[in-house]
Amino acid sequence: MRLIHLTDPHLSSLAGRTFGSVRWKRRTGYVSWTRKRQYLHRREVLERLVAAIHEESGDQFILTGDLVQIGLEEEIAEAGEWLKALAPPEQLLFVPGNHDVYAGDSWAHVREHWHFALPPPATGDTSRHGYPIRRQLGHVRLLGVSSALVTPPFSARGAIGREQFDRLEAELVEGRRQGQLIGLAIHHPPLPGMEKWRKALREVDAMQALIMRQQPAFALCGHLHHNVTVVAGETHVFGTASASDVHHASYRVFDVEANRVHMRLMTITADGRGFAPAEELAWQVNRPV
Repeated sequence: MRLIHLTDPHLSSLAGRTFGSVRWKRRTGYVSWTRKRQYLHRREVLERLVAAIHEESGDQFILTGDLVQIGLEEEIAEAGEWLKALAPPEQLLFVPGNHDVYAGDSWAHVREHWHFALPPPATGDTSRHGYPIRRQLGHVRLLGVSSALVTPPFSARGAIGREQFDRLEAELVEGRRQGQLIGLAIHHPPLPGMEKWRKALREVDAMQALIMRQQPAFALCGHLHHNVTVVAGETHVFGTASASDVHHASYRVFDVEANRVHMRLMTITADGRGFAPAEELAWQVNRPV
């Protein structure tokens, strides 16, 4: 079975928008985009990466958030069309990032335009309702955790919430009981020290403790915009660089067979025209029986 991880495409351009046309926190995001990020995140790079991953013949695409910049409806609608072209819903496990839920009105637009990639709606629907989502692929149990929520200006923190955390632990316990190989997907890094405080997951210490108790085979995250590997007990935690970064665009390929996982990191070449292997890692997973 082949799994492909990509993250943080930041694919919208804010074309036609001005500083005066947005309010509150969106103004800081607009300045960040126009001064720096628009030169780092390029649509043509993302298109090359998507072409490359489609050649990998993946069984499941795992996308860990931040499709847009400041959570405007026109951005979210544009990203929805891109999502439809990326993979059919049954082959796509998606969790939102903080930029997708940038402001108070963002989630309603996400729900409207990305409904095919989200859990079913409910009364009082929020960006964490219905998560973690489970995707069962043979003996592999993938769990998508939502850490996205609206934050004040200059904050990019994430939170799971008590109810989702309890459901996640129950899913991990049940997966171990059934002897399954378990993978997690979350936007914010799940271990302490991987991100600065103002951008970190609020429950990061509790997540570390949960990972050490239940030992999933791997956890995948975005948010960092660079590639990193951290081992916590028997769990391999991988942060992957932005899929549209002109200098570091990357994706990861996971080949899972029985109790063995092989990871291959693919990064953009110096000429920007393709992707080449940058790191490979294989390990055995101790599945309870």
